[in-house]
Amino acid sequence: MTRKPATLTDPRPTAERPALTEVVSALTPLREEVLANLAMLAQIPAPTRGESQRTRYLLDRLVAAGLSEASSDAAGNAIGFLPGKTGLRTVMLVAHLGTPICHTAEQEVVVEADRIVGHGVADNSLGAAVMSMVPCCLKELGIALDSNLQLVGSVRSLKRDHNEGLRYVLDHAERPSDFGLVLEGIRLGRLNTFTTGTVRADIICNVTGGGGNALITLNRIIDRLLSIAMPTRPFTKIRLGQIKAGDLYHVEPDSGELGLEVLSDSSEELDRIVGEIEEIVAESTASTGIETRLDCIFRRGPGGIPFAHPLVKSVVDVMSQLDIQTTQDDRPSELSEFVAAGIPAVTLGITDGETHLRQPDFVMIEPILTGVAQIIGVLLEIDRGACDEH
Repeated sequence: MTRKPATLTDPRPTAERPALTEVVSALTPLREEVLANLAMLAQIPAPTRGESQRTRYLLDRLVAAGLSEASSDAAGNAIGFLPGKTGLRTVMLVAHLGTPICHTAEQEVVVEADRIVGHGVADNSLGAAVMSMVPCCLKELGIALDSNLQLVGSVRSLKRDHNEGLRYVLDHAERPSDFGLVLEGIRLGRLNTFTTGTVRADIICNVTGGGGNALITLNRIIDRLLSIAMPTRPFTKIRLGQIKAGDLYHVEPDSGELGLEVLSDSSEELDRIVGEIEEIVAESTASTGIETRLDCIFRRGPGGIPFAHPLVKSVVDVMSQLDIQTTQDDRPSELSEFVAAGIPAVTLGITDGETHLRQPDFVMIEPILTGVAQIIGVLLEIDRGACDEH
């Protein structure tokens, strides 16, 4: 079947449509609204499993944009649906609502001449703010897609939950998605096509009956972990992320936890290393008499779409038209859930900036509309069938 490309309210042949560089200028009337939306959203606290206020705000935005279907699901995700003219394809746009730093009260967001500063503005308030503005941007440009758009502000994305919200959406979707676009605040040019295999686990140590120190036991385990052989290729790594033990200087801790990740582009290496960690933990219990166990809280195998996939080629072409330098990125995102579901998907960044754990993030203002034009360009490529596998 030959599919018609998305049309403008003032119908013109495809060749006469504005170039993507002109789309940036055409979106200028929405610039202040995008910035205000970001500033408002970033002030709402959103620790993982505590994103409900952001969910409500996002749903209000989607309703204001004219979406008749906008509601939260059983997991607490914000879900919006924009039907296409034919609905032959469905594209899911996802941005996670949670922030790495837990804030229980409204936080300050500062709008400067060239940037916006505040905790979580880069990760991922900007992604969520732009995602909620996509329907308004399409309307401003006079574009009516043939494809359906499923907009998801996902919850429970961070820490132990690791994308539980999006996993729920994909498992319970009434309308299967043909493509996925994961939106992250930074950096412009970011292109994730492949997700590294990941195992997240806690090593939990409990001393019973006295005569032991959980911190020392975990330290010995760390020494053993660092001695595990790592191949140069494929990429494989053990990342030790956090340790918790003890409350007082003069009391030896009787419990402790070591949080770690095993990362690999090889399922076989992932299995081997997890097996060695299990042996180390078992040997520690047997030799010290101190109860130690491995609690695997998340596992996802490596996978993704190749760089030769039509979706990736289209994204790279759109970036080239907008003079965006493409950078392949392996940082974690919700992409892993699309990979597990067998849905072609990529992760895109929107602007330049930096994210921090102990000080406020910042995002640069000027590139934001280019990042939005990038999203619109990819949607148009999907809509005209350029990303279909033949």
